[in-house]
Amino acid sequence: MLILKYNPYLFILLAFLLQGCVATQSFPTVARGGDTITLAVGSPDGMTKSNTTAQFVSDVDASETPLSIRSIIRLRPDQTSQTALFDGFVDAQDNYTVHSQWLTVIVIDLPEGLTIGAGHIDINTSASYGALPVSLNDIPVSLEIIEGTGMRNEFNYNNNFGNTGPGDLSALESMPQAVFRTPYLAWTQVLFAAAEVKINLPLGSVPTRAIRVVADDFYTKNAQDQVQMNWSRTDDELTVNFVSPPATMEPLQLRFSVVLSPGNSFSVAPEPGVISVKFYDLNGDLMTVAGDGVPAGSEFTIGIE
Repeated sequence: MLILKYNPYLFILLAFLLQGCVATQSFPTVARGGDTITLAVGSPDGMTKSNTTAQFVSDVDASETPLSIRSIIRLRPDQTSQTALFDGFVDAQDNYTVHSQWLTVIVIDLPEGLTIGAGHIDINTSASYGALPVSLNDIPVSLEIIEGTGMRNEFNYNNNFGNTGPGDLSALESMPQAVFRTPYLAWTQVLFAAAEVKINLPLGSVPTRAIRVVADDFYTKNAQDQVQMNWSRTDDELTVNFVSPPATMEPLQLRFSVVLSPGNSFSVAPEPGVISVKFYDLNGDLMTVAGDGVPAGSEFTIGIE
């Protein structure tokens, strides 16, 4: 267990996940130039430091100051919490975003010299907010700058073995991965008991022990539907199987990521691709696109990001 010595920002911000939305105030709401702040920006898909920018805009003199983003990480609730298991709003959110319910947090070290007084932070990102009608690009995040010289937060911790040191926020960021994405089906009623997904992935000489296939955690849905996943590999072909004993799984629950251990990387070619996606009913019979209304394999995608 790692104990933060100074600043519990990241844990306090989990409270915003109750709504799964963009927080309209920074945390803290008041800061000095040089301080570290965090922004809870909802649940964008594919947000990185390379596709996201931030700037502070003073409400006093309208000055604009670019902000350097230190880290972008995802936070999730305790899997045994009410939010994770029995929150109807959180359960419905994935129907708009087509991915599991996470809270993305942006960590920013403010520069010195910002105009004293009220202001806001404008974020611009090409990350997707799915079918949600409003994205972070439309929501200013308020922040008041006060006098004084702040200090960058190192998120120092004690490792419980007598050693202390700065926290490595980069270790919490998403690693390069191949993401298998499901189509947006707008509150689909298609339910099934099992699925088999076959993909081509440029793994080259990467050993199987260095591969992790991570199913997206849909909290209320996965626990209720008893979703189980397993996978196997034949050269550059991965087969990923999903099972739901009560036959109540939805297509969006098939989303998963393939991550390689540090020191390994995906090959340059060929491009990853979806070979097939098969659905099975409670009797073990293959479901069809025409007769059962399941999405076609061509509607699913996979890409390295």
